[in-house]
Amino acid sequence: MSLLASVACGTGDETGGVGGQAQGGGGATSTSTSSGTGGSGGSPAGQDGSWEYPFTIETLPFVVSGDTTLAVSSSAENYWPCAPNIDEGGFEVVYRLSITEVGWLWASVEADAGVDVDVHLLSAADPDACVTRGHIELGTPVKPGPYWIAVDTWVNDVGEALAGGYQLEGGFIGEAGEDCYLSPISCDETLPPYVNDVPVEEPGDPGCPAGMAGIEDFCIDRYEAMLVEVLADDSLAPWSPYAHPTTEDVMALSVAGVVPQGFIDQDLAGQACARAGKRLCDDTEWLRACQTAAGTTYPYGELYQPGHCNDERSCHPVVQTFESDEAWVWSELGHPCISQLPEGLALTGSHPGCTGGEGLFDMTGNLHEWTADPLGTFRGGFYVDTVINGDGCLYVTTAHDVLHWDYSTGFRCCADP
Repeated sequence: MSLLASVACGTGDETGGVGGQAQGGGGATSTSTSSGTGGSGGSPAGQDGSWEYPFTIETLPFVVSGDTTLAVSSSAENYWPCAPNIDEGGFEVVYRLSITEVGWLWASVEADAGVDVDVHLLSAADPDACVTRGHIELGTPVKPGPYWIAVDTWVNDVGEALAGGYQLEGGFIGEAGEDCYLSPISCDETLPPYVNDVPVEEPGDPGCPAGMAGIEDFCIDRYEAMLVEVLADDSLAPWSPYAHPTTEDVMALSVAGVVPQGFIDQDLAGQACARAGKRLCDDTEWLRACQTAAGTTYPYGELYQPGHCNDERSCHPVVQTFESDEAWVWSELGHPCISQLPEGLALTGSHPGCTGGEGLFDMTGNLHEWTADPLGTFRGGFYVDTVINGDGCLYVTTAHDVLHWDYSTGFRCCADP
């Protein structure tokens, strides 16, 4: 089932040209449907659909109508890093909305006959801040904050901009749902979204690199690692945490409030640490950091505490993604949509109870974490299970070699002070 087709229903009447726009009460995660009118005189004062003065979407779900032949902005030639080589130099209409909780945001656009427009989601009012895009629909995990949606006109091979009318609709999903055999999202596996920017790590503890805590005679990342791409000129670019790195040109960062990197093998995890001047932790270091100086089973103590860590998703994400528990689904563990489900992979540091007081977060649950064991070991469990292969910090998986990767494999780095 495509949620993009099924969820966009409502009672409001949204009409208009380039000024067509959602208005009404409720927060951005409301389930109410907005109504509004537009056209040459229907938009609120000061809003013209440009990057500087975007139309405001005030409630979700929403439906708005527009026309790129009436748009006032044509400054976006392409969208980076989503689609830097697609010519979208025609006129675009820009909308702004705010998200108040972690969840899944979707949007779709239906164009009039002979019109070719695409839909883009951005984390800033800038075409170089693209999170994801789609020719007809898009969807991505989101965290609280402002977002922009741009409906832009495609330019064909002969330089013709195929502008015209469209209807844009969208909505928000904050829960995974109760049916474990029904995916709540419609996810495009060919377009893993760029949900992280290029953040700056906080200073490390004395004697430690940035983003790291000092634990006895070694340093360790405070958070599970995210990745950035290292370009040819050594500048940094966003990398999707749902995409398997295919080269060594990625670098690890330890930052709060981002989606940590899954889909990574031990070899590439070690290279990403090395690019940051760090290394993978050995098993002794990892265990000491997780168990704290007290040697407890869990980072927070000896007894299991439900909800302290991200370790008990009720529906298995593989079954829910493929809406099946048949044997074939377990050969699809690298599918980029698995960890995009709501109530799955959590932002780093978003479980404040999952720490032992030394400034380290998510050492159990969220993602398995590779260590430096040359035979291949990852530890700590993930957001579905921290029990099958041992409890909490004692959870250890040795069944895979160092080139294995799937949606649940992540890492953090260590370093010598």
